[in-house]
Amino acid sequence: MSTASKDCLSICVGREGDLGLLEEALDRALRGHGTAILLTGEEGAGKSRLVREVAEAARSRAMRVLLGRSSPVSPAVPLRPLSEALACLFRDGEGPDSRTLGPYRAILGRVVPEYAHVRLGTGRRSPGLREGEGTVVGCHGPEHSPVLLAESVLRLVSAAGAGSGSLLVLEDLHDADPATLAVVEYLADNIAGQGTVLLATFRSGPGAPWDLARALARRRAGTLLTLRGLSRTEVARLAASRLGIGSDGVPYNVVERLYRDSGGNLFVAEELLRTLVASGALVTGPQGCRLVAGVRCPVPAAVEHSIARRAARLGPEGHRLLSAAAVIGERFPVSVLRQAWGLSEARLFARLRAAGAAGLITADDRACDWYGFRGALTAAALLGQLTPADRAAVARRTAEAVAELHPGLPGPWCPFAAELRLSADDRPGAASLFATAGRRALSAGRASLAVEQLTRAWELLGAADEPRVRVDVLDELLAALSESGRADHGLRLASALEELDGPGVAGVHLARLHTRLAWLSQADGQPTVGLAHVDAARCALGPEAEDRHTAPLDAVEAQLTLHAPPMAGRLAEQATDKAERAGLTVVACRAWRVRGQLALMRGSQEASHCFSRMHTLADTHQLPLWRMHAMLQLAGQHCLVDGERDALLRVRRQAGRIGARAVHTSADLILALDHVLRGEYPEARQLTDAYRAREEQPGFTGADARCLAVVRAIGAAHQGRRDLLEEHLGASLGAGAPPSPWASLARGLGGVVCALLEEDRDLARLTLERATAEDAVHPAPYPLTGQYGLALLLEALTAEADRDRLDQPDPGEAGRLRWNRQFVLLARAVRLGRYGRGEEAADAVVEAEALAQPYPPAAHLGLRLVAEAAQADGWGDPVLWLRAAEQYFHGAGVAAVAGACRSLLRRAGAVVPHRTSEGQVPQVLRVLGVTPREYEVLRLLADRLDNRALAARLCISPRTVEKHVASLISKCDQPNRAALNAYAARIRQDEGWGERR
Repeated sequence: MSTASKDCLSICVGREGDLGLLEEALDRALRGHGTAILLTGEEGAGKSRLVREVAEAARSRAMRVLLGRSSPVSPAVPLRPLSEALACLFRDGEGPDSRTLGPYRAILGRVVPEYAHVRLGTGRRSPGLREGEGTVVGCHGPEHSPVLLAESVLRLVSAAGAGSGSLLVLEDLHDADPATLAVVEYLADNIAGQGTVLLATFRSGPGAPWDLARALARRRAGTLLTLRGLSRTEVARLAASRLGIGSDGVPYNVVERLYRDSGGNLFVAEELLRTLVASGALVTGPQGCRLVAGVRCPVPAAVEHSIARRAARLGPEGHRLLSAAAVIGERFPVSVLRQAWGLSEARLFARLRAAGAAGLITADDRACDWYGFRGALTAAALLGQLTPADRAAVARRTAEAVAELHPGLPGPWCPFAAELRLSADDRPGAASLFATAGRRALSAGRASLAVEQLTRAWELLGAADEPRVRVDVLDELLAALSESGRADHGLRLASALEELDGPGVAGVHLARLHTRLAWLSQADGQPTVGLAHVDAARCALGPEAEDRHTAPLDAVEAQLTLHAPPMAGRLAEQATDKAERAGLTVVACRAWRVRGQLALMRGSQEASHCFSRMHTLADTHQLPLWRMHAMLQLAGQHCLVDGERDALLRVRRQAGRIGARAVHTSADLILALDHVLRGEYPEARQLTDAYRAREEQPGFTGADARCLAVVRAIGAAHQGRRDLLEEHLGASLGAGAPPSPWASLARGLGGVVCALLEEDRDLARLTLERATAEDAVHPAPYPLTGQYGLALLLEALTAEADRDRLDQPDPGEAGRLRWNRQFVLLARAVRLGRYGRGEEAADAVVEAEALAQPYPPAAHLGLRLVAEAAQADGWGDPVLWLRAAEQYFHGAGVAAVAGACRSLLRRAGAVVPHRTSEGQVPQVLRVLGVTPREYEVLRLLADRLDNRALAARLCISPRTVEKHVASLISKCDQPNRAALNAYAARIRQDEGWGERR
């Protein structure tokens, strides 16, 4: 793209409507209808560029173009823009015939040198003049009349454009003298009948030009045209035109940088773009352009000069005020400026109004006391004019003003003052304030914000600073990292303990840091490392340590030894006793959580008591994070015991709002597992896939990663996908992985179910035995590994089962969990039926079905297993159960179970439904995992049927149709149902469905 083309495009970007209006005015002038247009906008809005474009458009229409400009540089010259514009008429020797002007030539002598020799008189004429020339009868001093001068200019311009029209441009009227403005007013009032367009430009803001423009617009004598700032889309088009690439080749971050830093100002955006390219911060290539990380881009020199010039117009006090505001940042509070500089309210707001009129600042709509700079470069340019010493002095003075206005620095004023202390080069003071802000954020439950503030405090502290201060900041930072789910970041700080291990740090402080690192190790799935930190802490404390120092160690050691419940229980009880006696509420909460987890591993209702106690402590002592941890534990237990997840969803939303990443992640993983148990696989996949970006980061390791892999493994198993099951198990439990409490859960809840979906009961029993053995060594966090429910059903179904024995092994408290209880009841039904108590057996199945209502896959799997025993022993309604199970598993694509159900139906002499065979699913869909039932739904979607119509065709419920459609959208990678319908139509055309039907 040529340079000329780029310039034309950049001029027109965002100004197409304005240019169109001006060209319409030119066309009207050619028809003899004059117009006055007053063009305004902030400095750099593109007024002069637009004038050049309009002048070129006028010349292309063969109109006469007269250009004049006011200037603040030279001494004030009356009528300068008029003199400059009219001089164009005589520069080429093609001025209008002087005879058409008559006596007005003498008036024009003030602005046209060629007419300066013409003398006004009372009827006498100058030597050499013919009769009637140079005389205006009855006028007294007419050369000083602004009205006659304006009329003379109007006649001269009209005469110049006779037959072709003319364009009179007067630029920068904000620098014009009153006489020029008086002429402009007269011209605007009387131009309608002339073939002339008057285009006057001036800078936005209070003043005589603005008042004149408003007055002319009110009486319809002129059109006020204001150039607004560019939008983001227009900035993208501007960048594309200057770079010579398509608009889609400018990435979002480039557009956002240009828009944010320029505030939509055309001149600033172009200068910034030019500087970005020149500095190498922005590079272009075949794929478009991109920002280069780490390359500094200075404030463009032209922009800095423009901003400095505008600030200087505000006077010394106004300039100083803006410079102080720039030290504060892109946004600044008015009250602080007033306090720092001792200005009266009237003077302060007068300066702010002037700065706003100059386009430098704007009021902040979010807070009445705050203003902000127009574009990020404005503050940077003003800041660049200050010396480092000036900046430090202003920042120090402003920080003191903040402290005076807001004693104690509550809320956001603490980090605000910390930034000012840092600008004042007071690193210890800034570190102290950042640490205070971080502690407050952590106490309020805002873990992510706490990490940000405490990290800054830690980075500002050096080896020369007070060791005790460094210990305190590191302690709080490690706690915040733990709560925000960044255990790996915290563990990287372990090396700092070597620097702090000296005579200036007491053993109790070192022990506290080792305790924090032990918790982080536990969160990262490294119990051995955690126990090493516990030993180091106990060594630092010595044998005579007080309970208030050993209680935190007992709590973390209990958490690290959950695989040994007796030891963990004893340590947790010690920790709760010591912590509650010493008033260590957080430690008590941690210990009660461990006790609750131990109870939950057994399925005991005691877990509810422990978590409730934890909640009460956190609530009483106003610990929002620990209150949320307690709510998470209670919600998770409620979900397991009763199958209700509303409370879990509430905790997840709240954790997301305040940035409690660890709680949010735990809630996500529990919820994903619940989705799997309910057969809501797309929803589970959506939750787990949200962590893919985090998995790719080095920090996502340890317990969360293994738990996530196990949830994915269980999800694959419940869909009969053994290949994915083994892949995910390898990721979490493969060679080299430390022993995990999730291993038994993955095999018992995943591998056993997968084997049953493959109709391989022997493999199911072997997998269950392995899961039970693993659970004995490293107990699963939830008693869902099979031995408390599904194992009882499989045992009752074995041929070797004692047919004369009605009772069955007691599953204990874990058997009361909703997932386990359904299988316990089905096992009892099998034994009752075998014992000849068919009615009681059928009632037990009904009760199990009610319990299994949230879990359709388990419900239908249970019916398939029980139906076979019921068929053999002659009780219940096995045909009905088998039909329901066959329909469900056929729709889910689990061919082995669906086939087994059909075989049992044939054995019972029942009519077996005809199903589409797997081989009829096209290859292109089979590789996507589309099941035969989903294929049937997809075929009908090509006709754009709704759920009810689809359900009627396939004899299934609309809810089942909805699930199939959701699964198809995910598997076929379509954004919505409309796209899936179109996809189905294309597949039908490609596969020739019409011929098959």
